[in-house]
Amino acid sequence: MQRFFLSLLFPLFLCTPKMFGIVTCVRAQTITIPLRADAWDLAGAQVEFETLQGQPAMKLNDKGADATGSNLVRVKDFAFRNGTIEYDIALQEGARFSSCHFRMQDADNSEHVYLRAAFIGDPNNSSGFQYAAVVDGVNYWDLSFPYQTGVKMNPAGEFNRVKLVVRDQQMLAYVNDMDYPALYIPIMDGTVDAGSIGFDGKAWISNVRVTPDATPGLNAGAGFDPVHNDVRYLRNWQVSQPVDFPQGREVVAADLPGKGVAWEDITAEHHGMVNLSRKFGQTPRGSRRMVWLKTILNAQSATDRELRLGISDEVTIYLNGNYLYTGKNPYAAPGMMAPRGRATPENATVQLALQEGDNEVLIGVANYFFGWGIVAQLNDGSGLRY
Repeated sequence: MQRFFLSLLFPLFLCTPKMFGIVTCVRAQTITIPLRADAWDLAGAQVEFETLQGQPAMKLNDKGADATGSNLVRVKDFAFRNGTIEYDIALQEGARFSSCHFRMQDADNSEHVYLRAAFIGDPNNSSGFQYAAVVDGVNYWDLSFPYQTGVKMNPAGEFNRVKLVVRDQQMLAYVNDMDYPALYIPIMDGTVDAGSIGFDGKAWISNVRVTPDATPGLNAGAGFDPVHNDVRYLRNWQVSQPVDFPQGREVVAADLPGKGVAWEDITAEHHGMVNLSRKFGQTPRGSRRMVWLKTILNAQSATDRELRLGISDEVTIYLNGNYLYTGKNPYAAPGMMAPRGRATPENATVQLALQEGDNEVLIGVANYFFGWGIVAQLNDGSGLRY
């Protein structure tokens, strides 16, 4: 049940094609969310309702927690599927991540966007505004490198205007400039299509409005994978079941999969991501798991190629049974790869000396933090079958 005051934005209409080319339009209803305690599920969060820059605001105090999802407050009795979400957000001093969650089922399942206060005054730093899904407790942040951008943010204590236009698997996000989207997401990663709206972080939230089913600029369904046309991505793999692999242990030849391993097919998602979190779920906190990925490169003749590899979190590669490479991409730890510990083909380049005929590529992939997966792209696919 929705219990909130409805207001109308006069120029906004929803138009639906009918038979014989007739188009019907109805005025869209904008829901203004009251900034009162009884309109929000506060769940014990530290929240104050006050005034900032002359407008009512809800102040969130995140207790210093560094993970998005802490100190989360949600709109009561509200289910959002498609439409437009608008809000003002002013970051507090000392803020890190300040997020808007939508289609939220619980703390373990939502879509969310967030401003990163460290990049105020640095509008061309691509980490300033980011999108990631939270799926079954896994934050896909480190698998979502293409889904970020730089934005002009106002100083701490001053409001930024944010607008999210959401339709099916697509989203347009605006920050301060309401005429030009800062971020376009063609294929969101979440697994639920409706849920509540919430905020977290260390910020003031004000002027929250939702217009259901108003999705200007977006067609139905998913958008196109930006790398759809690029045949150099290795998209088809087989994967083993995960095994516990304690911290500090290194892969050795004895760990190579034997003849009794049960292989399953796995196909890369958009941007070439082989998403192991999607298949195997969350690695328990404090644990480390590993799987083997296998694919065959058939070469018409002996040749050298480059394998550009995105890594989350660690890989060990064998080519035709011979050890080739180890790469580790631990976020915020020594050895973290550019760009900032996220999986992208920029992480590493590995030389492949391919023999004529079949070449078996085995990659052991270990995970302990957030998302789990790889992106694998050849510099040239000509003369190869895969």
